[in-house]
Amino acid sequence: MTDDPGRRRSTRRSIPQVLEDKLGRNWDRQTKQDKLDRFIKRTFPFFVVIGLVLTVIMTFMDPVGLSFSTLLMSLCWAYIVVFVVIGLISRFLSESEVLSSKYTFLVFIVIATLLAALLWFLFGTAYGLNNFVVGFFTFLTRVTADTSFLSVLVSIYVLTFVVVMVSYGVLAVVVAYFRSNYHRILYSLESPKDGRLKRVATRLFNVPSIIDVTEVTIDPEVDDGHFNKRLFKNLALAQIIVGLTLSSYIFLNPVFLQTIPFDRMLTFMALVSLFLCAIIVPCSILRSLGAEAHSAAPRPYVLWLGMRNRLYQAYFILAITMTLLGISVFTGMDVLRIAITYAGYLVFLVLMSLTVSFIYVNTFYVSFKNGIVRNFLRRKYE
Repeated sequence: MTDDPGRRRSTRRSIPQVLEDKLGRNWDRQTKQDKLDRFIKRTFPFFVVIGLVLTVIMTFMDPVGLSFSTLLMSLCWAYIVVFVVIGLISRFLSESEVLSSKYTFLVFIVIATLLAALLWFLFGTAYGLNNFVVGFFTFLTRVTADTSFLSVLVSIYVLTFVVVMVSYGVLAVVVAYFRSNYHRILYSLESPKDGRLKRVATRLFNVPSIIDVTEVTIDPEVDDGHFNKRLFKNLALAQIIVGLTLSSYIFLNPVFLQTIPFDRMLTFMALVSLFLCAIIVPCSILRSLGAEAHSAAPRPYVLWLGMRNRLYQAYFILAITMTLLGISVFTGMDVLRIAITYAGYLVFLVLMSLTVSFIYVNTFYVSFKNGIVRNFLRRKYE
């Protein structure tokens, strides 16, 4: 949407004064994020095609041979490469960070160094964990390296770079598409017609069928200019929960345990974990927006709670996990192997979740929230 001055003045006169006082006079200004969004939406379809081409090439070049696990791994690695490229571009086109990048860069280096030292002195060459870490470096650089402290350190640095860049790339794509379209999804709940978008929104937000939504409102948090610690912790925790849930379907599945090697299974889940934010962030931003659906009921329906319940469904998740665990034990699967797989994956999941959450809150969150607010208010009051 172009930033027409006359349009902005008209909108500003129309919105309630209390909202303008809360959001500031420049609530609808154009930002660097708008330019990044346009770039992403213009080029992302081409990146998707490139990812598919790379998947085919990697699948047929894999020395293991053609198999389902080879296809999955090739798909993951192909889009890791794609999102690293998108991340590098997004890093330089994104909004100003809340915490300066020169400080965060040093923090990442220190944490990566401490992690490498911890892994080496705790495990050395035992249990295969450091061999797995060095395997990432070998795959990415095609340079064969023996497992040593130096190779583990360099591998952790390479992994840190990949995780950071992929995080920027995935978040940039999620923000670009949801930032420009989320207000349409919210407003579809008000439509008297049972259209496709309304059905999708009703299911997405888990709105009960007995509720006839008459109005959707927002009451966004005013937290610009500082690092939102609560959001950082909640987002990281949500990614860990979803990651562990997803891993249960893989690590406790007897078919996968018998057919997929340990290192491939762990690599696959570690790569998939980088994309979990695409599921969590759209739910998280609803809470920051304070989005509610009003009806004839005495209290409004809180949309982020409905979406969270749709994502988690805790009782179903617990039942499936315990069922798969029982099947694995009953069929004679190695319980120790299952436990080691979980522990190794959990280490990477926690670190990845913290990294993605930090980048989101520090770089994308404010412009993401303000962009949705701007589009929502423009449609409501123009």
